[in-house]
Amino acid sequence: MNDNRRKLTGILKLLYENTDAEHSMDTYQIMDALESMGYGRPDRKTIDANIKFIIEDLGYGIIKEKGKPNRYRWIDREFDLSELKVLVDAVHSSRFISTKKSREIIAKLKDLTSVHQAALLNRELHTCSGFKRDGSTALRTADILNDCIKNRARVAFQMVDYDMYKNEVLRYDGKMHEVSPYALMWNNDYYYMVGKPSDSSEVRAYRVDRMKNASQLHIPAEREPADFSIEKYSTRIFDMFSGETQEVELSCKGYTMNYLVDRFGKDFYSEKTGPDHFTARVTVDTSPTFFAWVFQFGGDITIISPASVKSEFNKMVMDQLR
Repeated sequence: MNDNRRKLTGILKLLYENTDAEHSMDTYQIMDALESMGYGRPDRKTIDANIKFIIEDLGYGIIKEKGKPNRYRWIDREFDLSELKVLVDAVHSSRFISTKKSREIIAKLKDLTSVHQAALLNRELHTCSGFKRDGSTALRTADILNDCIKNRARVAFQMVDYDMYKNEVLRYDGKMHEVSPYALMWNNDYYYMVGKPSDSSEVRAYRVDRMKNASQLHIPAEREPADFSIEKYSTRIFDMFSGETQEVELSCKGYTMNYLVDRFGKDFYSEKTGPDHFTARVTVDTSPTFFAWVFQFGGDITIISPASVKSEFNKMVMDQLR
């Protein structure tokens, strides 16, 4: 790279990283910065001529403010600050993306703007999710599923559950599922793959973060049923809390650990109390929506304490039976 091209690259880097709609650099600041970066010290006229070339010939979104000296700012970017804030908030709040991966993605988003605006992306965001997933396996799985959908190929994978000790265990003794994938769907902070298994005529939804060892098969996917619509399907299959925050002790059947981990993460106390039972202590808002969540398990999750919460739940049930 010749000396002039190196200077152009240096000027672009300086203006991209250090200027925006509210922050500018003047000609002498650019000269000083280029010298400190090892480009030598160009004269003022050379700097102004180079930036004129960048604006007029290369078409970069930089504006010039005439003065003594001239000032320059980079204002035309792929994403404005408000759009980046939305993206950062979405990544930060997603339980699907691990804390480590969230930091990596947000760092890349910060590279899309100036250092001044990047500082404004250090968001103090508090979300309802409460916890993040442990790893990035689900992101890789989502990539594989996207490829399968694009290539109209079947996908094979295993499904995992949580046992009463919060350990992952393969569902159905590690059975490999072979599915024709039709769409990826985002619902209640989880990714789902919607598709038709090879051994059934029924379209089903599979949690992507519960998949293991996904791989694309060299088998064409079956076509969607004639009456299938992802929009109608999503509204049909899916649907907690405001009230006093309390620690509640629950008595649970073994299979319900999946649902407790989904709702509360893995950071709660639990203890096995029988061959197929455990107790759990979770912190919740004891509202009607929490009681409805308990009620849906038909007695497989019951409230042990506090007595006041148990009494309030029983009253709500009795009221419904009147």
